[in-house]
Amino acid sequence: MSQMRSLLAACVLCVGPSALGQSAPSAADSMLAAAERAISGCFAYAAANKMPPVSVVVVDSSGALIASKRQDGAMPVASDAALLKARTSVRTRAPTAVLSPIVQGDAGTRDAFITMQLTSIPGGVPFARGAEALAGAVGVSGGQPDQDAACAMSAVEALKAK
Repeated sequence: MSQMRSLLAACVLCVGPSALGQSAPSAADSMLAAAERAISGCFAYAAANKMPPVSVVVVDSSGALIASKRQDGAMPVASDAALLKARTSVRTRAPTAVLSPIVQGDAGTRDAFITMQLTSIPGGVPFARGAEALAGAVGVSGGQPDQDAACAMSAVEALKAK
C-alpha cells in the first residue's frame, strides 16, 4: 500500500494539471459554461476521429457532477463509467491513464482501488481553473481506452478556447 501512495504522489507531482498545461478555464467563466464547452469539444473530437458514441461527464474539484451528456447510441453504462473516471481523476489529481501501471500486477492495490471506488481505465483527465490547482475533471467512456483518453484531453483543450 505504501508503494501505491508513493506512485500516486509521483503521478500528482509529475503529471498533475499544471504539468499537463491544463490551466483552464478562467475563474470568471462559469463552471457550467466551461463544462458544456468541454463536452462539445469532446463530441467534436469523437466525430472527427470516427469514434463510437460516447458519454462525457464533467465534475468539480469535490467530484460533484456539473454536466453529463450521452450521445445517441452510447451504452447507458458509459455514463456511469465516465463519472467514475472523472471522480477518480479528481481524487488522485492525475489522469486515469497513468494509474494503470500502479494497479497492474498488484492485487492489494487493485483491491484498494475497488474499495475506494477508483478506476485505472483511461479516460479521466483533471483540469485547473484560474489560480486553482484543481478545478475538476472530465471523464469519457464509450470508445476504446486510448480513444476515451484522447477525447478527454480534447475536452480539456476545449476549455482553453473561449
